[in-house]
Amino acid sequence: MKKIIFFILFINFCYSQEKELTINEIDSIVKTSKNIIQSSGIIKKNKKTIGGFNLTEISFNNKLIYSSYGENTTDKKINFNHFYEFYFFNENPIFVRINIEKTNIKDNSKEVIKAALNETESTSFKEIKNPFLINLRMKLNRIIFDFINNIPE
Repeated sequence: MKKIIFFILFINFCYSQEKELTINEIDSIVKTSKNIIQSSGIIKKNKKTIGGFNLTEISFNNKLIYSSYGENTTDKKINFNHFYEFYFFNENPIFVRINIEKTNIKDNSKEVIKAALNETESTSFKEIKNPFLINLRMKLNRIIFDFINNIPE
């Protein structure tokens, strides 16, 4: 009798373990999901509007699996467009895509940086080198922190 109970508990335990979704599986869920939270806002500096942001969060089985964050800021000479995609498993980032465009307003010239960070790189404390001299590590950590702390229980 003890062996039967142990066997049943073992089977239940095995099936209750979550399978980590692949990036392709998460992308497929994102395309068809109805569990979407979206928000947007204005970015101000010294009481002056300098840009805007948008945020999308998608959950699956009541857990955050995907988020995207876009930001656009402009000053007199330069326009920055930031776009970040975050893939999560158990509320931990497993993959991050970064796309940042810097546009010179006068001559409309564009510079673009793209990066993809795996799980280890996305949670590292090491700064992410980039030609725009943006402190990307601090920015990513702030965005991830906001995602994780705003997950509904």
